[in-house]
Amino acid sequence: MRKGSGIMKRVCVVFSMVFACLFLIHTMHHPLGVTIAEGKSFVFPEITGWKQSGEPQTFLPGTLYEYINGGADLYLAYDFQELKVTEYLDDKKATVTVEVYRHKSPTEAFGIYSQERLPDANYLNIGAQGYMDKNILNFLAGSCYVKINSYNTGADDQEVLQAFAKKIEENLNERGGLPSLLSVFPAEGKLRNSEKFIARNFLGYSFLHSAFTADYDLSGKKFKLFLMACKDRNECRNIIQEYLRQVKSAKKEVVEGRHTFSDPHHGIVDLCWEGIHLWGVLDLADPDLRSRHLKLLEDELTKVK
Repeated sequence: MRKGSGIMKRVCVVFSMVFACLFLIHTMHHPLGVTIAEGKSFVFPEITGWKQSGEPQTFLPGTLYEYINGGADLYLAYDFQELKVTEYLDDKKATVTVEVYRHKSPTEAFGIYSQERLPDANYLNIGAQGYMDKNILNFLAGSCYVKINSYNTGADDQEVLQAFAKKIEENLNERGGLPSLLSVFPAEGKLRNSEKFIARNFLGYSFLHSAFTADYDLSGKKFKLFLMACKDRNECRNIIQEYLRQVKSAKKEVVEGRHTFSDPHHGIVDLCWEGIHLWGVLDLADPDLRSRHLKLLEDELTKVK
C-alpha cells in the first residue's frame, strides 16, 4: 500500500506540473491572456464633465469584424493587434466615442492612418500627426491610431474633441513621429499629406510587398513616386527578376541601377535599385520629368542612409 501510495503521489505531482505548463502556454497564446497583459498599457482617462457609459470593449484580430464588419480586413492587413473602445456621456446627452487601434509597429499604424486621413482637413499638432473635421478627430501616436467621434456636442465640438485627444495622448504615452523614410520624397510638386504606406501587394503584385508612396502634380502632370525598403540586396534582385517575368521581358541581367518596365496594368514604370532600396515613378509619360524626380528622390535617400 505504501509503495502504491508513493507512486500515486508522484503521478499527481507530474500531472500537476504538466497541467501548470499547459495552462501557462494557453494563457500566453489565448486572446484573453493577451488582452489582460497588453491592456495594462492603456487606460481610458477621466474627463471633467463626462462619464464613461459602461465598461470599455476590447476587440482582437479574430473579433474585429464584430465592430467594423466589412472594414476589418484592411486593418488586419496592417498587422492590427487590438482595439479598445469606450463611450463618454455628459449631462446634455452629448456623446464622444473613442477608439484606440494598436498595430504591431508605428509604420503599420501610419499605414492604416494614411489610408483614411483627409488631405485637406484641419491638421493639428498632436501625436505624430492628427487632423480634425466635423465631429471627428483622428491622430497617430506611435503604434496606435486613435479615432474620436462626437455627437450632439454643438458649438463646442472642436474644443471637446481636442480636450479628449490631449487626455488620450497623455495616457497612451507613445513617442515617435512619422516614418523617417517619408522625408526622402522630394518636395517639388508633392501634394500635401498624400504620403501613404501600402502594407502588401503593392500595384496588385504579391512580390511587391510593401511600399511608401506620395502623389505629385507639376504643371498639370499628375504622377506618383514610390519607395520600397528590402531586407537585403538579394530581395531587391528577386523583386526585379519577378517583375521582368511578370511583364514578359526578354531582359535577363539584373544589376543595380535603373530599370524601365512596360506594365500592361500600369503603363511605363521606371524603377531604380541601389543597396536595399527600390524606388520608382508611376503614371508619368514625360521621360525628362521622370529622370528628374528619380534623381531628386535618390539624392534625398542618400542623406538618410
